[in-house]
Amino acid sequence: MIARVIPNSIPPDGVIGNRWIEVNLFEQTISVYDNYQLVFASLIASGLEPFWTRPGVFQIYKKLDSTPMRGAFEADRSDAYYLEDVPWTMYFDESRALHGAYWRANLGFPQSHGCVNMSIGDAHWIFNWAELGDWVYVWDPSGKTPIDPDFYTEGGA
Repeated sequence: MIARVIPNSIPPDGVIGNRWIEVNLFEQTISVYDNYQLVFASLIASGLEPFWTRPGVFQIYKKLDSTPMRGAFEADRSDAYYLEDVPWTMYFDESRALHGAYWRANLGFPQSHGCVNMSIGDAHWIFNWAELGDWVYVWDPSGKTPIDPDFYTEGGA
């Protein structure tokens, strides 16, 4: 897996202030900016079709050291999941969150139910850095991720 982060010290449209988290769905990367400078970057696993991670500008509205996650989106519940003690969880878009994913062996390609999965260590670093209200900018420079709101449900894990 080859992914790249191109530092951009200019806040995205809609981001107010000098600190934000950027999620690049095409490169499958997360970047953290503080005082307009890139201070952290790593690989992620975002939502897999049809559970895309929604592009847009959001704010972290809830932080939890650890939380259970559960859900199912298919009518027959064939995709049901229950995960205990999901670490370093930061909710930013309905049930979508940035969080550690102890069940992921590999990162760098879409595979979640809409959340932004990270290694435990990366999630811990970002959790310690992030504050409630911090901006999360999710985008796909390839244009392949749908932007129509009808494609999106609550999301999660």
